[in-house]
Amino acid sequence: IHGLWPDHTSFVMYEFNPLLAYCLLQDNILTELDARWPQLTSTKIIGLQFQRFWEYEYRKHGTCCADVFNQSMYFDISMKLTDSIDLLKILRTKGIKPGYTYTGDQISRAIKSVTQNNPNPKCTYIGRRLGLIEIGI
Repeated sequence: IHGLWPDHTSFVMYEFNPLLAYCLLQDNILTELDARWPQLTSTKIIGLQFQRFWEYEYRKHGTCCADVFNQSMYFDISMKLTDSIDLLKILRTKGIKPGYTYTGDQISRAIKSVTQNNPNPKCTYIGRRLGLIEIGI
């Protein structure tokens, strides 16, 4: 997971509330969340103790839907969505394997054939080659 950006079918939810308190996550959810959404900006121990990246993501994106989903629900939904859409499995099933070259259309079609939604692949140059770095669902 990079993040969860709540959205609405009729309007973009961008009115975040940076003043809304973030409560450090505890116990079982830490292990579950770290397995799906590792905090790559720090070591695992520091990430679990201070949770700076999760706090940033929640304050930036989760607070815009705080009147509908509390903090616990925001992270729970993030994990459930991750578990329901296994992008690597979808791509492998459709014959797309890491280390080989594919067009954005091939990747998008493979994902859309399973999720029924248009994905948003993001690429960047890694040296002289264009590489897939993120897929938005």
